[in-house]
Amino acid sequence: MELTMFERLLQFPTFQGLTTMELSDVMSHVRLDFVNYHAGDEIVMQGDNCRNLIYLINGEVAAEYRDSDSRFTMYEELPNLKVLEPYNMFGMYQKYSRTYLLTTDGTTLTIDRKALLERLMNNNIVRINLLNIACNRYQQTQRLLSEQPDNTVREKIVKFLLTYSSAPKGKKNISMKMQTLADIIHETRLNVSNTLNTMQKEGLVELQRGGFSIAEMQNLYRRWS
Repeated sequence: MELTMFERLLQFPTFQGLTTMELSDVMSHVRLDFVNYHAGDEIVMQGDNCRNLIYLINGEVAAEYRDSDSRFTMYEELPNLKVLEPYNMFGMYQKYSRTYLLTTDGTTLTIDRKALLERLMNNNIVRINLLNIACNRYQQTQRLLSEQPDNTVREKIVKFLLTYSSAPKGKKNISMKMQTLADIIHETRLNVSNTLNTMQKEGLVELQRGGFSIAEMQNLYRRWS
């Protein structure tokens, strides 16, 4: 049975804990903007102002991060993503950290910042949910990075990947020169090359022209987490 719009919204972390009646009351004065996309369409660009809550109603999304110095690009498939960077609507840097695009046809729902502040934030559950989203994002990132060693070349490569990933799991494709990676992690190109070739033999990465790909990010750090 196909879910109703309210049932879909209740699955999003922002509205978890609300009843259908409570959600109906909260949303009764909020404008809901729906946009349909085709596979390959961009939803937002890296560096765009983050002024809206953007929910993915259906479809699947990927993210692309471009280093500010144009040293590398990281492309990630994010099949479980439901909302685009709600934690970046506040704070000193209110911009999207990466570009998000559809890998399938899909639909988004947008709620603007004004409606969020004037309507949604008046509800205690919504306010706590948004606070939890921001806190969980920070805590998970800090814990994961602080607990991972960076003594060996392999550990340094994995920590680099974790640092720039939007999610510490799933498929990744990194476009960069091997020398660039060596410079970033302060190792020699030979050491990086030997390590990546070993990781390829173990089935952890796949070397490609101009970079490498990862089938499942979690496999890289489970071995020493």
